[in-house]
Amino acid sequence: MTLRKELTDGDVRKIVKDSLQLVSRTQRKLDLPIMSNLLKTSKRLKQGNFKAIYINNPKGKNYSMDFGSFQPPDSIFLDKRLPSSDHPMHMPDFAETLTVYSAVHEIIHADDHIGGDKLLLATCRHILREHVDKLERSLQIIKKEGGHKVIKDYEDLASLWSIQYLDMVTHYKSYVVLRYMEYPKLDQIWSRLSQEYFPPNLLTCIEVSRGTDYIF
Repeated sequence: MTLRKELTDGDVRKIVKDSLQLVSRTQRKLDLPIMSNLLKTSKRLKQGNFKAIYINNPKGKNYSMDFGSFQPPDSIFLDKRLPSSDHPMHMPDFAETLTVYSAVHEIIHADDHIGGDKLLLATCRHILREHVDKLERSLQIIKKEGGHKVIKDYEDLASLWSIQYLDMVTHYKSYVVLRYMEYPKLDQIWSRLSQEYFPPNLLTCIEVSRGTDYIF
């Protein structure tokens, strides 16, 4: 039996606070810009809104960071059931690592937003400028499948791809933090992200040949 006490709002606040310290230590030791606005983000989140809620995870869906959410300007939500996320297995180390990973992931998203969403906006501009052919082909497919009510034009599609790309980078940064801090069962979390549209393990593959500094 792996069902454990659910997270409370107070737990989320403490986890976020501890996660900020983890990022700070890793960033300082590795000299990497994991959170470029760390001091400003820490100050903003000190007075932030933290909630433990039930987040709907579709059955059969691979893990894709559905256990947390950042809502501007300073709200972070984590799934109440994270302490039992190893169910029906019995791997408390996995549940602990996934909980911290989820929090780190969301505070990095918060940092990007507080910094002006620079990577997100730059990525969107790049896609619109350099990948019109891919946008055109993809939009044709979307229209054939009836998805044009949500994705109406190139700008909508480029925005979606930019969000997915940013999430890939955020996953990688989160992975670097927990890897440096030697959290157990991290590779099991990482392997579950391989089916994403922008699979973050693509960056660890590049890292092997080019190095961590190259990715950043």
